[in-house]
Amino acid sequence: MASRKPRPTTAAVVPDLTPEQPAMTYLTNPVSVAHQTPKTRDEIAIRDAVRKVLAETEATVADFVAGQTAEGFSLAEIDQLYVVELPLMVGYRVDGGRIRVSYDSRIVERSA
Repeated sequence: MASRKPRPTTAAVVPDLTPEQPAMTYLTNPVSVAHQTPKTRDEIAIRDAVRKVLAETEATVADFVAGQTAEGFSLAEIDQLYVVELPLMVGYRVDGGRIRVSYDSRIVERSA
């Protein structure tokens, strides 16, 4: 008898368990969005979320400056040593009726 050809093994299909993320929308000028007068509930939610993230960024910078001045640095020295990196745009996605905002600012040491 002739030998049989081996059957090709099929790879098991593994379902992707990561939930599908809603599309990210970007705002090019978050400050103007924070100061606008919205007309719909969605616009109000976006404006409030942008205001919240900008207030958090402002509080982070204020806390950092207060900590550095408590260590004895002057404002001029802090300005020479550190820089605040802000994204150009604020990203948000609508997730189940909730607005999820992404604005990753950070304070970094200047390079010499």
